[in-house]
Amino acid sequence: MSGWNNSGPIAQLWPPDRFEVRCVRPSPEFSSTDRYHFAKNAHEAVLRLRDTGLVTQMQAIRLEDGAILYDLASGTSIPAEQW
Repeated sequence: MSGWNNSGPIAQLWPPDRFEVRCVRPSPEFSSTDRYHFAKNAHEAVLRLRDTGLVTQMQAIRLEDGAILYDLASGTSIPAEQW
């Protein structure tokens, strides 16, 4: 049993995150950050948050290059196919 917990690195079960969705809700100010691997899931989260009308600021960012894919304040909205 010696060394049983030193068998080497563990393989990752989940793929790495590729997108980050940041949002701020109104007073009392509450911010949240969620990460997604799949563009479809990140885009759907953005649309659902936007449609609720409960966020005052929101951005979706591609982590690989820092590109802003969606920004509620500036009106930036890249089509989901280009995420």
